[in-house]
Amino acid sequence: MVLMIWVNDFWTLNDIPKWLKHAKTGEDYLGFSDVIFPWFLFVLGMSIPFSFENRINKGEHIFTMWTHIILRTVALIVMGLFHMNMEMYNHDISYLSKPIYVIISTIAFFMIWNMYPIKLEKRWDIGFKSMRFTGVIILIIMFLLFSGKDYEGNEIGFAIHWWGILGLIGWVYLIAASAFLFIRNSIVAAFIAFFICIVLNIISSSGIPYNIFSWQSANWIPGSGGLQALAFGGIIVSQHLIQNRTNKNIKNLYVTLFCFGVASLVSGFLFRNYFVLNKILGTPTWVMISLSTAIFLFICLHWLTDVKKMISWYKYIKIAGTATLTCYLIPYFFYSFRTLVGIVLPEFLRTGIIGLLKSFVYSLLIISICWGLKKVKIQLKI
Repeated sequence: MVLMIWVNDFWTLNDIPKWLKHAKTGEDYLGFSDVIFPWFLFVLGMSIPFSFENRINKGEHIFTMWTHIILRTVALIVMGLFHMNMEMYNHDISYLSKPIYVIISTIAFFMIWNMYPIKLEKRWDIGFKSMRFTGVIILIIMFLLFSGKDYEGNEIGFAIHWWGILGLIGWVYLIAASAFLFIRNSIVAAFIAFFICIVLNIISSSGIPYNIFSWQSANWIPGSGGLQALAFGGIIVSQHLIQNRTNKNIKNLYVTLFCFGVASLVSGFLFRNYFVLNKILGTPTWVMISLSTAIFLFICLHWLTDVKKMISWYKYIKIAGTATLTCYLIPYFFYSFRTLVGIVLPEFLRTGIIGLLKSFVYSLLIISICWGLKKVKIQLKI
């Protein structure tokens, strides 16, 4: 999440190296920014086996787990759709300026999905439920007040043009987590699901729609299978970890994962003969090469933290892994407030190496704010 906050701030900078930027649509290129999102989806997939194993061990009913999956998915899709529509907000004909609209909507997100304390007095419980209800009402009002403008300048209302980053994460989670309830610890089944997603991604990238209802868009799986494949790749890695909890066969584990990474990398380069390497298009080439980098990075980090026990550096950014959604949303407050106040940083702080350092310090500042919010019991959990 630290890296995601960092690269998400690149839009404020000038004259930064090309290898750090996103590739343009259709460009056969992979920038550093293009692997951050797949790394996140890989980690999302890795978390699923451990999360549901704990629920299963507690004796949680499958209906309760399904309910958790659905509610979490809905929350992510709702926030994703709001963020997507914010990109097209038309302040010229709206009652609210864009920064105010963004701030109010984000406050509503916190009111609805904040992790409120449990086992408190009844009056506090009623108060927290009232906060959630008020947040829902605010979002409904924001939905009704929305006025947008498409890329051609036409006035539009609140609509689904795409799902937004959080919305895409929601769809990936829905499919991956739902499948895991059937897959459990079967590595073979996880690989089958992984290959199905890759096949769907190949079909989509070949320009062949696989919608099954006329009212759907070209592809009925948001993410075209490729994003889901990244999550299933993470699930497969976690399944191997679970089978090797004691680290007795750590070398065998690393060899297995390394082979998985090499196979993904080779597949990616083979796909490059047919598909460009491009994140925006979500091609199989991008999916497989990104997956390989995630696997290799994980092996290095696992060796560093679990084998060599070098974990002191991690405690400062731990909150980024435990309060991920909070860290992701805080910048929406920051950018909106900066626009309202009219803060403009000097050119040298927005250029080149100095600008990159500024953006990295900014990401650490966001992490620090999340630490502070956690201490006062403000942390989103869905």
